Amino acid sequence: MNNCKPQTIKVSVITPVKNGERFIRQTVESVLSQKGDFELEYIIRDGCSTDKTLEILKEYGNKIIVVSKKDISPQEAINAGMAMATGDIGCWLNADDIFLPDALQKVIDTFNKYPARSWLYGRCKIIDENNNIIRQPITIYKNCVGFFYSKNVLYCENYINQPATFWKIDLWHKINGNMSIKYKAAWDYELWVKMSNCSKAIPVRVYLAKFRRHNNSISENYYQKQFQEELSIARKHGNSIHFIIHYILVKIRTIIYKYIL
Repeated sequence: MNNCKPQTIKVSVITPVKNGERFIRQTVESVLSQKGDFELEYIIRDGCSTDKTLEILKEYGNKIIVVSKKDISPQEAINAGMAMATGDIGCWLNADDIFLPDALQKVIDTFNKYPARSWLYGRCKIIDENNNIIRQPITIYKNCVGFFYSKNVLYCENYINQPATFWKIDLWHKINGNMSIKYKAAWDYELWVKMSNCSKAIPVRVYLAKFRRHNNSISENYYQKQFQEELSIARKHGNSIHFIIHYILVKIRTIIYKYIL
């Protein structure tokens, strides 16, 4: 009789941070408070912070792995963190975002249900600096567009919520997941496109994370740059129809962000 227990799944979470004292504690707590049948590896890549970030991180002792090293971009920090990761499932959570309770267990349950798939995306709420829910029309829109996974739709619109996206580490290595540093705001979008070329994603129709927008966030200050970079990525990987649709949607989104939100 075989009494061997199934191997415990390890989840590797990467957080890039530099001078993130304002929100880093909330981010770390949201990761370390995750409960479930898994092993957690939490790697924080600090870009030589000069505020109290490292002081805060020291409070967590060996619950986290902290590497403080100068980097030239968040992508470089994430790439370095993923290179260190020893888990079965990977993701990154920025230093101002948070996981919702039981998010990681829901991710594992989903992968167990669809073992042939290599990545998934869930839903994500948008919050402000005081943790208030904001921009709910955008959340509803992304939920609708991404209700069913479609690579063709992904070429036309980035409906993937980065803090709620997870992948098998094998997929990261298969696509050489190191993200390009040439993009300043939309580097995650190219990663989703590359992943879509290797595996269909699983749409998880539950909220897994909260994405924070505040005065110093990249998404708040560089959304026009982000939209233009996404358009460039769509042109590079998709066809002319994808590009035209994406171009129209970029124009609409820019107007909404600039004059309505």
